[in-house]
Amino acid sequence: MTDAFDRVKLWIGSRSVFSLLLLATLASTALLSLVLVLSLQRVADEHPRRYLARALFDAFTENALHPEEELTMIGEAPMMLMTPDEARNSRFAAIYRDAANDPDGIAIRRLGDNYAAVSVRGDQVSVLPKFGRPISTYALFLVGVVVMSIMFAIGVIFLLIRRLTLPFDELTEGIRRVEEGDLSYQIPLDRTFGEYRTFADGFNNMVAELQRIHESRRHMLLALPHEILTPLSRLKVRKDMVGDAKLRDQISKDITVVEEILSSILAAEKRDTGQSTADFIDIEPYAREQIAQLTHQGIDVSIRNETGQKTAYFDRFLTSVLLKNFVSNAVRYGKGKPIAVIFSATGENGYDMRMAVRDQGIGISPEHQRYLMEPFWRADESRGRASGGYGLGLYLCKTIAKGLGGRIDIESALGEGTEISVVLPDALCNTLEDI
Repeated sequence: MTDAFDRVKLWIGSRSVFSLLLLATLASTALLSLVLVLSLQRVADEHPRRYLARALFDAFTENALHPEEELTMIGEAPMMLMTPDEARNSRFAAIYRDAANDPDGIAIRRLGDNYAAVSVRGDQVSVLPKFGRPISTYALFLVGVVVMSIMFAIGVIFLLIRRLTLPFDELTEGIRRVEEGDLSYQIPLDRTFGEYRTFADGFNNMVAELQRIHESRRHMLLALPHEILTPLSRLKVRKDMVGDAKLRDQISKDITVVEEILSSILAAEKRDTGQSTADFIDIEPYAREQIAQLTHQGIDVSIRNETGQKTAYFDRFLTSVLLKNFVSNAVRYGKGKPIAVIFSATGENGYDMRMAVRDQGIGISPEHQRYLMEPFWRADESRGRASGGYGLGLYLCKTIAKGLGGRIDIESALGEGTEISVVLPDALCNTLEDI
């Protein structure tokens, strides 16, 4: 019993407000309808008894006014007197059985288009073969009126509940759009009312503030390359003045890393505005070339091309930013275990290319995964300082993937590892015409 009650509570808790209101209304309407139908049935049952009482009263009144006349007619046919055996063998047998079992010895039943009544008094059976007509037509009319009224009430209630819950759809759509990253979306206030409008207005103000903060961070991020390029150019000149060759090489490497970060930021913004250069590129040689530029001594990085094609059509530099970021994170948090870089075909026609990097490292907790691609966000600040990262890599990757029309997916489990992948649309088309 408790389990059934818990299941009912769970089912109710999973329903929408609209469905719960509608169900409650339908249940109450059905109960009211049942009461009305039973009342009509009661009226239908009482009708022949009332008619018989009236007929008898009229007959007795006529007999009182004309006592010299014999009482032979009640209704539309004269009364018939029978013995029990005659009644059992007549067309009134069913009514006779009802009367014989009735405490008052009287039974009334519909017979053809009229009612018939039987009275049993000892060995005397009195039969009124035809009196009055049933009210079935009128009863059906009343039932029809009730049914039409119920249907009308249900329609009005449905429209009213729909009107009351319609703003929920607008609020749900706003939440969905914001979750997808559309911070410019505003809930139309003219489609809400009352408390819903107050809530929607507050939601719009909150999203607008988030959009302002996001744009501020974005503009700050885009301003960094321009501000840093000039002092970086002076640093490159001063680097050549360093006498220690080993130190000079190390400074050159650091400058190259900074230049790559700045180029990635600018390239991400460039691609986000719809500008890119793509070409047909050999998949495996390209991947080996990019990975070879990373520092991963003693770490096994395998490359598997499962696309069924040797070449793919994609932007060389932007894809390089994606691949290097993925592999760098896998090296940084992979605990020195083997890393796999996998290229595969996906999409409805198999034209999209999925580039995935899988490690066997520390993994990422579920509550942190949704924030991984936010700029300057890190799951562990101390880990970020130790690794030299500032939480920009995956944000740049997200921007690039969005500009390319693709998406980034992350699957991870703590202590088991992480797989991060990007889908590049139409990269596996064989010709430019297909693209």
